[in-house]
This record gives sequence, structure tokens and C-alpha cells, in this order.
Amino acid sequence: MFSDFRTKTDLERIGYKLKEKDLSLPEHEQISDAAYDNIQTFMKLFYSNEEAVKALILTPIVVNVIEQLHGKYSILYEEYIEVDENLRGRCDLIVSKVEEDDTNDTLGDYPIVVIEAKKKTIEEALSQCAAELVALHKLGKHAQYGVISTGDDWMFLEIFPEQQLVYQHHRKFYLPDIRRVANILLSMLTV
Repeated sequence: MFSDFRTKTDLERIGYKLKEKDLSLPEHEQISDAAYDNIQTFMKLFYSNEEAVKALILTPIVVNVIEQLHGKYSILYEEYIEVDENLRGRCDLIVSKVEEDDTNDTLGDYPIVVIEAKKKTIEEALSQCAAELVALHKLGKHAQYGVISTGDDWMFLEIFPEQQLVYQHHRKFYLPDIRRVANILLSMLTV
């Protein structure tokens, strides 16, 4: 199960390493003021538990980012992924580009971002989110980025499957950085 991936050693069992570096996170798009104001409304309602992080922080941010784009995207909530007995479980949120022949309720071939919510710390989900990215690649999907959030703290991951590496960005983002987080997510979806 994905939730069994708690340490870097757990990830190494499936042939991947998790390392830290300064990722070149895309940030060329800018979230609109209206979308940012809407996100701020949800931030005021925030209470720190995992379900609240998903419902009141992550989902509104993703929805507001997607609304600003003219492409077709879907948000898959608690999507079950299974590669084998080790790489299986539910992903909190997956944002996927929807092609003309896809429906909004399927994973499709172009998942872009896997988002994992946690109650306490980002560190407890690093290997779990990395394993979810690995699983999607093993299924032939091309998700490149992972995001972990407690609602207060944010961390970005990027997978390099040909090197069997998942990098975590060298720094966390915090609540005052929420506009920047939204800009990065917006840019990830337009890549």
C-alpha cells in the first residue's frame, strides 16, 4: 500500500531514490486576483485535519487554478491505483488533462500532478507521494509532479523515471506563500 511508504528506504525497495535539490519549478503563469481572493476565502475556514486539508485547501486551490485555464482537466479524488501488491492504494487528488475522447471521471493518459494531504508533517508523506508517482509511470501515465500539503506547509516533488529518482524541492512553502504555490500549480498544468 502507498501508506506503507514512510521512509526513503521503503522507496529504495522498489528501485527508486528520493533526493533533495533545487527544482526548477515552473512559475511563469500568474493566478488571477479573483481566483486568489476565492482561495483566501477557503483558507479562513481551514481546520487542521487531513480531510479538511483536502476539502478546504487543496480542492479549492486546484479548482481555482483549473478555472483559469482553457483546457479540459479533471480532479480525481481518492483514486485507486494498482501496479502490483507493493504499489497500490488511493491517491488523495490527481489532476489530469482530459483529451477529447476521455471523460472527466477517468485517469486518462495525462495525469499531471499527484497531491497528497497530511495532518501533521510533510515529511511523513514524501515517500508515499513518490511511490504514487512511480506507480503512475509504471502504468504508462506521465505524471511529472507531486505535491504534499498540510494546509500550512507545502512541498513539491518531481520524478525522473529514466534515472529512477524522485527529487523533493530543497525548501518548503508556507501559508504566506499561497499565491506562489497557486502560480506553480498553474504553470505545472500548462507545461
